[in-house]
Amino acid sequence: MLIVKIGGSVITNKGKYRKIRENIIKRLAYEFYPNDSILIHGAGSFGHYLADIHHLNDGLKEENRLEYSKVSRDLQELNTKIIEYLIRNGKPAITLPLHSFHMVGEEFNYRRFVDYIQRGFIPVIYGDIVLDPKKGMSICSGDQIAFHLAKALRPERVIFVTDVDGIYDKNPKVYDDAILLETVSSKDNIQFDGIFPDVTGSMEGKMRAMRAIARLGIDVLVINGLVRGRLRRAMVGDYVKGTRVLP
Repeated sequence: MLIVKIGGSVITNKGKYRKIRENIIKRLAYEFYPNDSILIHGAGSFGHYLADIHHLNDGLKEENRLEYSKVSRDLQELNTKIIEYLIRNGKPAITLPLHSFHMVGEEFNYRRFVDYIQRGFIPVIYGDIVLDPKKGMSICSGDQIAFHLAKALRPERVIFVTDVDGIYDKNPKVYDDAILLETVSSKDNIQFDGIFPDVTGSMEGKMRAMRAIARLGIDVLVINGLVRGRLRRAMVGDYVKGTRVLP
């Protein structure tokens, strides 16, 4: 079994509200190798933009209830586009919306993912707004979902698909002399400064999730989804340029 998490920065333009990268989604849907695989995708500009402006990660308030609904609507629209292209490529994808079955603090219910995989479907889930017993509402990132599913299902590999070649010693979008790391562990000193705000923790939060998965003894690979063919090659086990994350 494989778990693939495609970042929101790959499939959307995170600098523009609700700006989809349709050609990228179309190609990645073609490259996705469906055997016993789960697909997770990020929210990108369909989630982070409004969530950041209205501070939705601070919790539910009387004045932001409508914004939570708008974010939920936007996320479902992005997901529908991804499902559409998977189906066009003959891949039987089924969405399992996180907000419909999960609350913060509850044990993650993974059983339905197994049920769908056993019947030949591709379960698809995305970073989402969820009920929170303390804050009313909260945000659960695709990276957190990847960890919960990896912990429960113990896949052979978790592939994180980003908009750069892997993990660098510092932000390659800011520093021209950034060096791509073939492997990265908790011992490595990495600068986690970013460009766009990210309510789910940006690169530092992603690295915490990746290392937590690696500590489970699961192979964790970070690749560039903007390069044609890399997702398919990574999913079938071929060598691709990228970073392996170690505990």
